[in-house]
Amino acid sequence: MSTAQRLMFSSSPPRVEVESFPIPTPAAGQILVRNTRTQVSAGSETNFLRFGPQSYGLPDGTPRANIGYMTSGIVLAAGSKVQGFAPGDRVVTSAGHASHVLVDVAPNAALEHIPDGVTDEVAGFIALGDVALHGVRRAKLQIDQSVAIFGMGIVGQLVLQFARLSGAYPLIAIDLVDERLELAKQSGATHVINPAREDVVARVKAITRGAGAEAVFHCAQAASILQSVMECAADRGTVVLTGSPPGNATIRLKEELLRKELVLTGTYEAGLQQTHVYWPWNRARNRQACLRLMASGGLDLRHLVTHVVPAQQAPEIYEKVLAGSTGWLGIVFKWD
Repeated sequence: MSTAQRLMFSSSPPRVEVESFPIPTPAAGQILVRNTRTQVSAGSETNFLRFGPQSYGLPDGTPRANIGYMTSGIVLAAGSKVQGFAPGDRVVTSAGHASHVLVDVAPNAALEHIPDGVTDEVAGFIALGDVALHGVRRAKLQIDQSVAIFGMGIVGQLVLQFARLSGAYPLIAIDLVDERLELAKQSGATHVINPAREDVVARVKAITRGAGAEAVFHCAQAASILQSVMECAADRGTVVLTGSPPGNATIRLKEELLRKELVLTGTYEAGLQQTHVYWPWNRARNRQACLRLMASGGLDLRHLVTHVVPAQQAPEIYEKVLAGSTGWLGIVFKWD
């Protein structure tokens, strides 16, 4: 391949195109990575397509952009000042969907070696594993603490697995798509609820002997369900916002937040590139924990990957994602 390829996203109208560009040369402190796989962050990327660049954190008016932030590949070349990485190393990093990427090798870079036993297909998902693990850490889960999770996308499935590893019980998975609930059982769910068929609040309370869940995670793309999320929480329970739902939510302040003395916790990880004396779990530690658990088998994403397709098929894949939540979950592009 004499030139590199990347995906370019436009929001008006929503469109994804494959574009060629020159293969870059690494500077002294950079490595050139030949991506073999890039993973789709469906929520963030479709936010760009649906609502524009601001919803992705880019300046308003950005007409086109190479977005994405989960990649796995092989180091092709390293600059003269690079230490710790050499040609041939398998690495995971954070960059847009492309066949080649330059990565600055700096102390806070989102760059890790991929351990043996972890495939390129799943390694890139540690970026979402970092998000999920941070939410579970903020919830301070204990053994046999009851947990309910709204939204069984990749983040919800990862929250579920980390909650299982924390010893929480029962583990209640909630989603409108039955096939995602079936995958949640493989991820460790002890109970599943489809709100289209069941009263989700009544069912959660029945499972928890009338108390409600002590920790409830909002991992769905619908901001409007926050009221139901809070209704499912136990007195003095914790509600953790782990997804990135666009839009607004309307809640009752008195009945749930006030009288139940709920703790409403947002998670975004701003400023957590470095450790802090009061919060040692920086993003690098979370990524490394994900890779270690993947290598040991404690964290398993293989059943969550539903599509591994050539990057040239990206336009039709995003059409499928924009059409609804059925028929797909973990999507990986091949850049072979």
